[in-house]
Amino acid sequence: MVQDGGTARQNILDAASSLFAERGFEGARVDEIARRAGVNKAMLYYHVGNKQALYTAVLKRNVECLEKELLDSLGSQLSLAERFRLVISTIGSFLQSFPDHPRIMLREFASGGDRMEPVVIEGFVRILAMIRSLLEEGVRSGEFRATDPLMTHISVVGASLVLNAVQPLRSRVVAIGPTFEVPGEGVDVGAFLSDFLLHGLSTSSPGEKP
Repeated sequence: MVQDGGTARQNILDAASSLFAERGFEGARVDEIARRAGVNKAMLYYHVGNKQALYTAVLKRNVECLEKELLDSLGSQLSLAERFRLVISTIGSFLQSFPDHPRIMLREFASGGDRMEPVVIEGFVRILAMIRSLLEEGVRSGEFRATDPLMTHISVVGASLVLNAVQPLRSRVVAIGPTFEVPGEGVDVGAFLSDFLLHGLSTSSPGEKP
């Protein structure tokens, strides 16, 4: 079956994403990516490029998707607390839609991000700026107390990344037996993180709703 250009590129990025998540950058092979995508190597190089270009294209696609979804969330007319909840929910939904991303990013964190090109890092910086802007608006309004935006961002994204990345291990732990319980598939991570962080950000008393 002949694939059109858009479909071929999407299949290539999906195949590359899964292989980078499974084996890391060094372990992923272009031959295998092409095979999984249903194209030959010449077509793969034509649509995307070499392995580094593939890696960058995967991360850039993911970051741009999250950036767009966050812009939509932050552009709403909801209250600050509700927008903050929506941001966390959006990040959680994104990670579930792109299940390879957490494992790829955890590998990057462990290696110091040495494979992340500036275009990808710039995307992460823009996302951080969005969260910083929301927090600063909350401080100006008196609803949020001043906090470090980077640490808040790490708290939100880090917890979501780890919970999604360790899903295979969570399944093995659950199989041990009922004496060792871990969050299951139905856990609402976004709701937990929202409540946990909003109580820390809020200037109101612990018993009051932010």
